[in-house]
Amino acid sequence: MKNKWLKKGMVVLTIGCMALPMTGCKAEKIFDKVLEKSDSKKEESKETEKKEAEPEVPVEKPQWTTNLSGSVTYTKDTEAEPLQVEATASDNGTISYQWYKSLTNTNGGGTVIEGETSSTFTPPTDEVGTVYYYVVAINTIGSSTNRLTSETMEVIVSEAAPEEAPTEETTPEEAPTEDAAASGEAAEGAAAEGSETTEETTPPEEQPTE
Repeated sequence: MKNKWLKKGMVVLTIGCMALPMTGCKAEKIFDKVLEKSDSKKEESKETEKKEAEPEVPVEKPQWTTNLSGSVTYTKDTEAEPLQVEATASDNGTISYQWYKSLTNTNGGGTVIEGETSSTFTPPTDEVGTVYYYVVAINTIGSSTNRLTSETMEVIVSEAAPEEAPTEETTPEEAPTEDAAASGEAAEGAAAEGSETTEETTPPEEQPTE
């Protein structure tokens, strides 16, 4: 097959040279060009066969040992606790992670959080609202991978409560006790007695006796 193709190529190029004698075609150059194209096609064919023959490495699906779940609420601009997951695989693959966020409670179709590829992620609290977070664990061996998606974690960020204006505290008057009332009555009685005036009488002068 190869020889047949070479012969056809030689014939075509030779006819071309004969038709244009001023181009300076030589049989050696024609033959080299034909061989060069043939070798190139042969190498491409080998590479394709090699890729098709290379078997895929079976990769185990990761398993969660620590998953996400539940809901947590933070006040705006306060520090949040980091979300944490952990996945394992028994085939000695390399486990990596990718975190996502979503405005709906679903663990698919979310937005990739750039740069968050570790097993922990601290959600921001600078914006008020509700965001759902989830993470994908990736087990990799060579160029083959297998993935597992976590559950979602709801994070609610609310406005800070307004500060209450300080109010003046008033101390209520205490009702008098029984002892104090008795003391007051006694004092009033003493004052009343002291206010009464007693008329001092001067004894009558003795009449002189005759």
